Amino acid sequence: MVQFFKVKKPSAPAKAPLDIRIIELNGHGMGVARHQGKPLFVAGVLPGEEVRVQLTAQTSRYATASLQKVIKPSPDRLKPFCIHTSDCGGCNLQQLPLVSQRELKQKAVLSLFGRHGMTDLPEPEWLAGEGQGYRRVARLAIRRQGKGVALGFRQSQSHELVQVESCGVLAPVLSKLIGPLRQLLNRLGSLRLLGHIELYDAAEGVALLLRHKGNLPAADLDILLAFAQEHGLALFLQDDTGRRPLHVPFPLYYQLSNLTLSFTPGDFIQIHGTLNEAMVQQAIDWLAPEPGMPVLDLFCGIGNFSLPLAAAGHPVVGVEGVMEMVEQARGNAEDNQLPQARFYRADLAADFTREPWAEEGFSRVLIDPGRAGAEQVMPYLAKLSPERLLYVSCNPATLARDSEVLLAAGYRISRFGLIDMFPHTPHCEAMALFELT
Repeated sequence: MVQFFKVKKPSAPAKAPLDIRIIELNGHGMGVARHQGKPLFVAGVLPGEEVRVQLTAQTSRYATASLQKVIKPSPDRLKPFCIHTSDCGGCNLQQLPLVSQRELKQKAVLSLFGRHGMTDLPEPEWLAGEGQGYRRVARLAIRRQGKGVALGFRQSQSHELVQVESCGVLAPVLSKLIGPLRQLLNRLGSLRLLGHIELYDAAEGVALLLRHKGNLPAADLDILLAFAQEHGLALFLQDDTGRRPLHVPFPLYYQLSNLTLSFTPGDFIQIHGTLNEAMVQQAIDWLAPEPGMPVLDLFCGIGNFSLPLAAAGHPVVGVEGVMEMVEQARGNAEDNQLPQARFYRADLAADFTREPWAEEGFSRVLIDPGRAGAEQVMPYLAKLSPERLLYVSCNPATLARDSEVLLAAGYRISRFGLIDMFPHTPHCEAMALFELT
């Protein structure tokens, strides 16, 4: 029998490293150089640095490369405080001083607004805080690895997982749990059912939410309960049917001035407690409602803005699309003895201007939508014609887009703020005060 075979072609030799000079950082914190007439993007570098890189991808319009060596560092370069900074998808600006990080973010945000023709914004007012140990909420990914599990964060621009022992931006009490949690998970028999873990640094202790599929065996539940009891943790489980508590030895809430806001793991809360308090106070100052003036708070969540406004003496109507959040906000108003805060559920993508609460009339409105923004809401907001409208945004790109509707309706941006809620990342939050002209 004749055996046919093909001669394997030799694999292409790896391309030699390149020595390049970084021109600038883009809005994502990536270094920009030029190679063969097109942009070359590199992470972990600073403007003016001479670096050695290895090409990782090329397209007809740009190329990417990984950093091999910093040949001539910038005088501004800092040593990253985290050993995972080159792999983890989180804090990729650690080599840049915080002040310079904010300059980069401000430039990126103003560029977003410039694309929409808004080039005359007021001078941005910054809210910023500490750069380490600030994060009170985190999500840890779980991945099966051999006969056990790895626990950590997603790799930059990838679904791969970077296993970590600690995290410098997490509240220390959360960071210290990473190692014990991985040991816990490796004791469970139902590894294939595990999804991820959410951590919450609440006022009286730490809460965990373990997401999983199917039914966890009784032996695993006993192990989880014993771990929660040993470490004094509140532990919740969530599968496709819902969320249930396994061990709750203390109430879950966070403090906001003299208020207590109860929450359940899975609810949205701001990750930076100090900046959240500063942001809420700035919102009240900028809206400047007269004594007793009612305020409308759309996308109110569990009452993060509504309750401080009510505590300041203003009747507040908070509106949210999720009934569970509305009930949580109502409970928080009752717990803090604030009957002047009322909460309703409504579909804010539909015309809500004929809702009984909307027909009460408001000269002050606050909105705090998710990353998708409030594009469908803006026409109805314009119909309400409040004198002042404060838009708090976790995504300046959608804020810039939504601003066009208000500007066309006769509003102007009288104050503009930037919030460094996520230091060491390119992410920036914003706040814009619109006044009717």
